[in-house]
Amino acid sequence: MPTYKAEIKTVPTGSSYTVTVESGSMSTARQEIEHLYEPIYIRNLRQVGSGSGSDGSIEGTWFLIAILVTIAIAIQFWPITLALLVIWGLYKIFS
Repeated sequence: MPTYKAEIKTVPTGSSYTVTVESGSMSTARQEIEHLYEPIYIRNLRQVGSGSGSDGSIEGTWFLIAILVTIAIAIQFWPITLALLVIWGLYKIFS
């Protein structure tokens, strides 16, 4: 999930400080900050990190590529694939 950073102020007499949240979009990040901190204002809300590894999107992409390559190889060598499937099926039936 992307990481968002913003400057907020929570009390009228205090100074502002920076908070960081992880959220799917900027509007959701704003809502999350409003819910957690109940700020007087939110300034300079911006995305500071993509967080690509934390949500598994890269791993999912590699998994999809691996499946597509496996299917392409199975189609390319369909006689061998068919023979292996028949052997596996017979093994499952008789075991």
